Amino acid sequence: MLSKMDIDIKLPNKKESIDKFYNNCEKRKKFISVDKDSYKKHLKKAKHDLYRAIKESEDGNAWDWTVIKAYYAIHHATNSLLIKKMGVFCKDHLCLIIALKHHELIKDELFKELTSLHESISDVLGLDLTFQLRKISQYDVNEWENITEKEALLIISIAKKIIVFVENA
Repeated sequence: MLSKMDIDIKLPNKKESIDKFYNNCEKRKKFISVDKDSYKKHLKKAKHDLYRAIKESEDGNAWDWTVIKAYYAIHHATNSLLIKKMGVFCKDHLCLIIALKHHELIKDELFKELTSLHESISDVLGLDLTFQLRKISQYDVNEWENITEKEALLIISIAKKIIVFVENA
């Protein structure tokens, strides 16, 4: 359905660009200070969303909702990590990814493993494709039916890996 050419790449990959992007996120007040212990609630929510995504996938035809729920599992898990380590919640999906990279909260080994999951995933977390699929799933009444099982299961796989990583961080 989506190819690498269809995805608008928004994430920088060089340190200087990441820092600039991160600083812009800070200026736009995308980070909210929270109690570090609240990471547990986000991790619990991530696990719940992943469970629901898996249940949706078992229906065999709810790929749009599978993607949406797996996407939110990733969002809550990565925010859980940011909260646990930095004491901030990020309300912007792209700023969250940049914050994880900026603060070096995700190791290179995980970057490599996640990037090898699918050729069309362009950023180290696979969240750019996930974000695009989630937007289609929720808002595009013309394209939501074109989301494939392969794409939905890929997002579930990414969510599982990130949750395991966060649990062990």
